[in-house]
Amino acid sequence: MKNYFLNLAITTRYFGFDVILFIAGIAGGIVFLSKDNKLSPWKKFLSVLSGGLTANYLTPIVGQWLHLSDDTLYGIAFMLGYGGLRSVEAIFIAFINRAKKAE
Repeated sequence: MKNYFLNLAITTRYFGFDVILFIAGIAGGIVFLSKDNKLSPWKKFLSVLSGGLTANYLTPIVGQWLHLSDDTLYGIAFMLGYGGLRSVEAIFIAFINRAKKAE
């Protein structure tokens, strides 16, 4: 059974999906839901899912951009999952500002 999960993690990483970062992002999304909010069950589900996907795809970018060690990436994934789509917007704005400075 352990080999199955290891093979699944390796296979999904080959396709650009890191299960551990996704789980850390999901955890961040769940913690975000502990705040007092009035989201519908469907929006709560989408919020947690977007937290996981945000963490999965943006953690390596943020880690590279900020020159972070691999040991810190899980914490970054959690924070990106907590921020969800707001994290995407903030990183996008920072990216645009950095590109403008390079011109």
